[in-house]
Amino acid sequence: MQTIIEPPKNNDILASAPVTINIPFEILLATIEALPDPQKWQIYQTLSAKFSPHSAEAKAISRLPDQDDSSKWITSIEEDELVDEQALNAWLEKKGYQKANV
Repeated sequence: MQTIIEPPKNNDILASAPVTINIPFEILLATIEALPDPQKWQIYQTLSAKFSPHSAEAKAISRLPDQDDSSKWITSIEEDELVDEQALNAWLEKKGYQKANV
């Protein structure tokens, strides 16, 4: 049996209603695995943000609209700006981080 889903018409009152289709997990997984890598990554990002809203990925995605507003970021630095490594290391040690023995 084949299910055909037609796109909603502009005047359709159910245009924004969710569509539910029961697909066996194996078929769904095979379909996702057959997608190009950028689409797989997009699915991963979307689902991880939805199901794990406190993950690093979800937080990063939620910050995307604010990427041009430097007042929303703790650290902002311009491309040609030099980093004061001594001040940064002192701040890290003050926060409890230990210097790596490299």
